Amino acid sequence: QDVRPAEEFFGLRRNTIKMGIMDEERRTSANLRECIRAAAERVFFINTGFLDRTGDEIHTCMIAGPVVRKAEMKQQKWIRAYEDQNVDIGLFCGFQGKAQIGKGMWAKPDSMKAMLEAKITELMAGASTAWVPSPSAAALHSIHYHRVDVLTRQMQLAMRPPAKREALLEPPLMQERPNKEAIDHELRENAQSILGYVVRWIDMGIGCSKVPDLSNVGLMEDRATLRISSQLMANWIHHGLVTEQQVRSVFAEMAKIVDQQNARDRGYRPMSGNLDKNIAF
Repeated sequence: QDVRPAEEFFGLRRNTIKMGIMDEERRTSANLRECIRAAAERVFFINTGFLDRTGDEIHTCMIAGPVVRKAEMKQQKWIRAYEDQNVDIGLFCGFQGKAQIGKGMWAKPDSMKAMLEAKITELMAGASTAWVPSPSAAALHSIHYHRVDVLTRQMQLAMRPPAKREALLEPPLMQERPNKEAIDHELRENAQSILGYVVRWIDMGIGCSKVPDLSNVGLMEDRATLRISSQLMANWIHHGLVTEQQVRSVFAEMAKIVDQQNARDRGYRPMSGNLDKNIAF
């Protein structure tokens, strides 16, 4: 209904404008079949995405308890159910051979050998397309589609029991409190990723780029980075694992690290020398 006026204004036939459904919020995941039904005449694509979806998962269960560390999220029941359900519903709704079922971004543009070894698993999981960080990565990823018969694999997956809703809705809460070293490392890692992205976004207008992480590994980052890292830190503050002062101190420390990582960029404006007045910080 929202796009019909646009079609009428431009004199387009009804259903000319198509749409993809980004399954990146818990409410979308829980109601994906209904989302597809409502857009049945327009939808050509559904997709999963770890960062945005995890950020929303943390936000949704913010008050329930402290969540696990970011690196542990991919081992949680909800994320496995989320990935499987997206494929299950896409196949149930008749996407095979007609519309795309997508998987998320390979975030390490300098690690093409690892991508070539790892990303084939997404086709085995039922995907018919996926995000990649560059044209070179796309060319390499295309090899996977010569190695895996996606239609045959999807027919195999269509016969499995569907993912359980109960697993999808199980929040990723901690079972035991991490030690001080693990908490400090998580804070530093998330603060650095936030600042590393934000300083390029605010000062340079770059909304998606390769940003070095705390270990100086270049990662493709966009606003989803802010979403997951900020929600995790806010969750830990809310449940008393860390204090606001701890977080502020870590941000000040990481500003120096990010300044060092960007020192060779002529257009870069350092944050650490003037934290109170630096807009990006």
